[in-house]
Amino acid sequence: MKQRPAPPSNGPSDHPSNDSSHRPHGAGRPATGAGPAPEEDSRALPMWFLVSLVAAVATSSLDLPFKVLGLGFSVLALVLGIATLVRAVRRRLGGLVRVTAAVGVGLAGFLALSTAVLIALWPVTANYEDCIDTALTLEAERACQDRLLTLDGFLPD
Repeated sequence: MKQRPAPPSNGPSDHPSNDSSHRPHGAGRPATGAGPAPEEDSRALPMWFLVSLVAAVATSSLDLPFKVLGLGFSVLALVLGIATLVRAVRRRLGGLVRVTAAVGVGLAGFLALSTAVLIALWPVTANYEDCIDTALTLEAERACQDRLLTLDGFLPD
């Protein structure tokens, strides 16, 4: 193939330069302040994981309509924990970081599963919470726990 000769140059203005007046706004310039620094970004994910895990622990012990919040925070913590663990493995961070993330993922998974079971057994859980709230003696609390262990007649004999 035959190549065409380059068009004639009329001086230095035809060549790209570092002068930004010939470029569209923002083209070719590094983004300053456009996003977080890589160090800040790497700290944000574990921080949100920890916040969601603490919120999951705090809300999972609430009474029934609010247990749904605990399930939501647990699932969020589980997702963020898995992302944190994957990032720690990919960046080859220390063993303590990996173990801590893995333990956090396990805790979030356990909270999500246990809260989901309590929500799935809504009538039994609601009866137990009402029973415990009205129990005045230790004997009454034991009776509530016995009813819970038999699932308060939820399952047929």
